[in-house]
Amino acid sequence: MTATCVLPPGEAGALRRGACPSIAAPMRTGDGLLVRLRPVATALTAQDLLALADLARAHGNGLIEITARGNLQLRGLTEASVPRLAAGLAAAGITPQTGVAIEVPPLAGIEPAELADAVPLADALRAALADAALSLAPKLAVVVDGGGVLFLADMVADIRLDAVAGAQGLAWRLSVGGDRATARAVALLPGERAVEGVMTVAAALAAIGPAARGRDLDPALLAAALGADPVPPLSAASPVHPLGAHRIGTETVLGLAPAYGQIHADRLAALVRALAGCGATEFRLAPHHTLLVRGLRAQMLAAAQACAMRERVWSTQDAPGRAVSVCAGAAGCAAASFDTHAAADALVAEAGDLLDGSFDVHVSGCPKGCAHPAAAAVTLCGTAAGVGLILGGRAGDAAAAILPADALRPALTRLGALLRARRAEGETAGNLIDRTAPATLVSAYQGQQ
Repeated sequence: MTATCVLPPGEAGALRRGACPSIAAPMRTGDGLLVRLRPVATALTAQDLLALADLARAHGNGLIEITARGNLQLRGLTEASVPRLAAGLAAAGITPQTGVAIEVPPLAGIEPAELADAVPLADALRAALADAALSLAPKLAVVVDGGGVLFLADMVADIRLDAVAGAQGLAWRLSVGGDRATARAVALLPGERAVEGVMTVAAALAAIGPAARGRDLDPALLAAALGADPVPPLSAASPVHPLGAHRIGTETVLGLAPAYGQIHADRLAALVRALAGCGATEFRLAPHHTLLVRGLRAQMLAAAQACAMRERVWSTQDAPGRAVSVCAGAAGCAAASFDTHAAADALVAEAGDLLDGSFDVHVSGCPKGCAHPAAAAVTLCGTAAGVGLILGGRAGDAAAAILPADALRPALTRLGALLRARRAEGETAGNLIDRTAPATLVSAYQGQQ
């Protein structure tokens, strides 16, 4: 990358909702400009991560985030420092991806259990889309999933290609507007027609307009355009969360997640140096705010996990905080009205045993709900009047009860005590919440038990 385009002062914050912050178009937040990037290289070295830490510290406020889709975000930049960041990335040999976001499994090409290596097909799609220069939605997402242990069944995309093994050999199931289970099937295509299928969908989106998404398309019309036969449903499959230790072929891969997706450059640098001392040879960004570590010696796995814990990084599947979606909060966003990370810490401290992954929890600094746009079983949302409790809804929905931020921790203590007292042996917390009357939860939140 040899050049960058930075928005003039005042225009960086003018990005409409739905746009993607990038080096070419940073987004203004409460702590300065935010840049999101995904390196072209799928495998990063320790030196790459140390360089990113240095750049985040030198040109931003040092905060680095791994997003739910496995991208990197650097915070606290300025109009003057963004071009210096771009130059620093180029000097370090780190080239950000551009164009339509195309996701593949984080271990694509090296997983023995995968049906197909998704990388060559993703590269061909990226080139075809770049050549076509279609006007597409900024956040348009394409998933090419070849399978494997850490496949992308739960990643929502506008366009999906899922590898399918059939009687005629390997094929790609083309679908639109959802994850593996919910996306609407369009066609079952041989490998040589997969790019054609995606380009047909992309052209249909461009014809609707630059805001069109996969959910806006008619699968039957697309199938007719491709001359495709009806598509059988995919078999049910539960994805494996990338956090924790995974046996991939003959190696152990460790998935690490910074607490609530955010880590300071100093902590990241300390962690990377410690992991390199444990034998780590490469790092891969993964969904669910995760960084996969390869090359760890088996006898050093426990030591690597201890290093992660020391730097406030989760390394096990049972980390209770992984069930909580948290935005930057008042420390990083002018729209947020309270410290969301402190609230999430209080939630883990007061009710961590209930955060078993069976229900979604969302802590949002404001009603925009950036960290979890969908409905969640429990949402704590900042408002002008305090922190609202929303049950089974989105951050922008009406709160069932609102408390001052300084009354939140006692409220969480009451909720935790209520649910523990009502929980049956072996019952998931999600089922417990489902069968507890909302009025009972609201009363506990307000202290009216």
